[in-house]
Amino acid sequence: MNPKQIACFILLAFVGVLTYTAQMIHKTVATTRAEAEDAETAAVTAENERSTAEIETAVFKEQTEEVRRFLRAWLPSIEHMQTQQEAEQTIELSLRERGINLVRSRKTEPKSSSGNKIIPKSIITTMTIEEEYAKVLNWLGDIERRLPTARMRVVQITGGSTSSQLKMDVSFETPIFDLAAADADKKKAAAAAAAAKPAKKS
Repeated sequence: MNPKQIACFILLAFVGVLTYTAQMIHKTVATTRAEAEDAETAAVTAENERSTAEIETAVFKEQTEEVRRFLRAWLPSIEHMQTQQEAEQTIELSLRERGINLVRSRKTEPKSSSGNKIIPKSIITTMTIEEEYAKVLNWLGDIERRLPTARMRVVQITGGSTSSQLKMDVSFETPIFDLAAADADKKKAAAAAAAAKPAKKS
């Protein structure tokens, strides 16, 4: 090889190296740019999902405000009445404090509800009492105050043994709540939602 050929060979090799280097740099830049765009897209998607979740949460709170307010108001009564014994003690206390001395009959029986985990059973109380007019009506009002979740099934009032007395046949059903089951269902639903969320993204 003469000097000119050597010089041309070196020049061609140099140009080849420059071309290869430029291609590699271009490829690296393109890859980096694509990764940056993907990261930006992912960030925008995450922000949109967060905003959507916040909106859905706000809407849910607004739509359920009345229900949640109802539950807040009734929760103390629900927590207070979770066993048959508590229901019977409440009735006994009301009879004693309202001065109902003549209880002609009294029957308490449980009623199961296998399809309802939160209210697995209720207590049906059937009574016949006889007392002064005011005491009978005041006792009925006191029972409704002490057992606000109870449902009156029968209320029948007739004359008593004397002109100042009333005889009342009453039957009411008191639901027994299982708050532990409600909490378990809530946790189970939350866990299922959390487990389903990644699958939804993919």
